Amino acid sequence: MIKKKDNVLRTIGYGVIAALSGLLLNIAINHSGLMELFPAYATDFEPVLERYDLYTGILIFVIIAPLAEEAVFRLFLFNFLEKKLGFMPSAVISSLVFGIYHMNVIQFIYAFLMGLLFAYFYHKDHRFTVPYIMHLSANAAVYLLL
Repeated sequence: MIKKKDNVLRTIGYGVIAALSGLLLNIAINHSGLMELFPAYATDFEPVLERYDLYTGILIFVIIAPLAEEAVFRLFLFNFLEKKLGFMPSAVISSLVFGIYHMNVIQFIYAFLMGLLFAYFYHKDHRFTVPYIMHLSANAAVYLLL
């Protein structure tokens, strides 16, 4: 029973780390001048977020997308690569692919850096719920607060 409670508390802590990291990274990107250099983010991605009411947006961007993306990029790709290459190359490669998947420079930077964070804690803890909760928490914080 204690181990399960410890796992839950640790996972909540990882979620807090991811939410704060996501918020800080978004703020840093917004103040870096990158948005002016790469305006496609504002014209292509931001309107997608505005298409949905709050509850649909939460379902898509906070619950479903993190589950699907973590299954692909951490559970399958990272695990596959880690068996062949070890932790660091696998974390970098899976995070690069995760960044490219987001299809614009602003989200590439954000997704790559967050992907490294997710891979590190997934490798450290060996539970799929860790990167999923981290991704969910980061998306929730950014979606609801920024």
